[in-house]
Amino acid sequence: MEMTEEQRQRAEANRLAAIAKRKALTESTQQQIHQDPWKLFKCRKLSVEPTKPLLNPEKFRVRLEICSPDSFSVSPQGLKGFVYPGEEECLRRLGLCLSDVMPSHYTQNHGGKACVYKLRDYNAVLTCLKNSNDIEVEGIPWVTLNVVEKLSHSFVTGRWNPCRPEHLSDEIVDEMIGKLPKRLLDVLLPFQLDGVRYALRRGGRCLIADEMGLGKTLQAIAIAGCFILEGSILVVCPAVLRFSWAEELERWLPCCLPADIHLVFGHQNNPAYLTRFPKVVVISYTMLHRLRKSMMEREWALLIVDESHYVRCSKKKTEPEEFVMMAGSCKLNESVISSSKVKTVLNMAAKVKRIILLSGTPSLSRPGLLGKNKYDFAKTYCDVKVVQGYQGQRFQDFSRGVRLEELNVLLKQSVMIRRLKEHVLVQLPPKRRQIIRLSLKRSDIVLAKASVGVNSETNATKDTSFENLDDPDDSGVSCRLQKLSYQELGIAKLSGFCEWLSIHPFIAESDGAAELELTASCSKMIIFAHHHKVLDGIQEFICEKGIPFVRIDGNTLPRDRQSAVQSFRLSNEARILISPHLLYFIY
Repeated sequence: MEMTEEQRQRAEANRLAAIAKRKALTESTQQQIHQDPWKLFKCRKLSVEPTKPLLNPEKFRVRLEICSPDSFSVSPQGLKGFVYPGEEECLRRLGLCLSDVMPSHYTQNHGGKACVYKLRDYNAVLTCLKNSNDIEVEGIPWVTLNVVEKLSHSFVTGRWNPCRPEHLSDEIVDEMIGKLPKRLLDVLLPFQLDGVRYALRRGGRCLIADEMGLGKTLQAIAIAGCFILEGSILVVCPAVLRFSWAEELERWLPCCLPADIHLVFGHQNNPAYLTRFPKVVVISYTMLHRLRKSMMEREWALLIVDESHYVRCSKKKTEPEEFVMMAGSCKLNESVISSSKVKTVLNMAAKVKRIILLSGTPSLSRPGLLGKNKYDFAKTYCDVKVVQGYQGQRFQDFSRGVRLEELNVLLKQSVMIRRLKEHVLVQLPPKRRQIIRLSLKRSDIVLAKASVGVNSETNATKDTSFENLDDPDDSGVSCRLQKLSYQELGIAKLSGFCEWLSIHPFIAESDGAAELELTASCSKMIIFAHHHKVLDGIQEFICEKGIPFVRIDGNTLPRDRQSAVQSFRLSNEARILISPHLLYFIY
């Protein structure tokens, strides 16, 4: 389509106007340059080839962390956004930077080398590191440093030095221990006496976190004996352990008669209704919460919290009201007490002057020494990361810990004492350890599979993995047994175990001896098994031998459990105890 004459004239006018405008702009710019040559003006955009970005400068972070009661470590780490020079180069630069400070020694820290210095040189080391431009410093939390520094004097001198108002001197501690019943002192092992001394030095405020079976209850009773004349003692424990606590208190504290120990089972057992307040009150977590008003109004000389690891933060908003027993085990369910019950225990702990926490698996995430709240604690001792869930939700992950060595030193110096069996093995009573090898037969495998509801007779006939199980050569047996579940394997070993048990001297001398008169000096036997069907098989074998026994498992009621324990321990009628778990209240 051709342009009309009018359109052609209009386009030519626009072209001339644009040329005139460009010429006027150029003349104006040149005039400004002549008038003020230093004045900036806008430059044209140039298309430039993209170049490679410059490398970030080298810089790294050092973490100062307490590694012992009187020393701290300086360990290099990578820093996001900067080039990490390497471990050897970082240590070389640290050596030059801290050349004026005498290092304590060199050690391994979390898989890498780190310089170690005395706590007295902390300020000098921190000043030198902060003056370096290529080093970022992560110092020790002030509260942690302050607490460990005050308590490090006792570690350096080797003599306890009270540094808080509630702390007691060694002279007072020795006097209090000397007043304990001789029978109790004689039964305390050296490491248990150290636990009692640790708690008394800190004024009766500590966490006894020994491994299960090392006598935490006995240590707590000894500590209670030192303060029982100052007032009533409150024992908070899971409901199933109330009878055990009452029995042990009567056993080791002669001043505690049965009338002096009050067990709370319901509202009708509220101690406030008693005309004479008892010396010891044993109550469950649930009843403590329900009777919190009357219990808070009472003054307590000592609070003992058994299984205290259940007093912790929980992800669940609502949780079961009661602790439940796992089938075939004395271990408490992982369901923890609800937040309201946790608050009740914490309020009670804040009110009393002395508190003893007992836990074989310590889990501390409470406000106070470690932070104002759990999030404040996580800033220091957790590697907090934001992760994305399955449904796109983002949440904070606190599962990975940092500065754990420092946290361990802080707790042990201030409130916690923890010993493992491997640490005190030489002090424990001797045990006889013997490994018995059992030969599994194909018939045992078939019977085990049939007993758990699997049609194994046909499968075992077709499956060549069960062949030659009776051969002396046991090479490859472990591979064959991988097809068995734990329950099936336990039932399969039952026949061989009963065969071995039948020739045991304890069983052989009692076999057919129904009329045998048992004396107080006769020995006893405890048989542990995990699965109920294995327990049933052992019980059937013991019944055939005519040997008196007792059985305690997860289906045993608390009252029946206590009577069974007393029958086994104190009488000569029951010679064998069958149980799925090590009962720590049996000595």
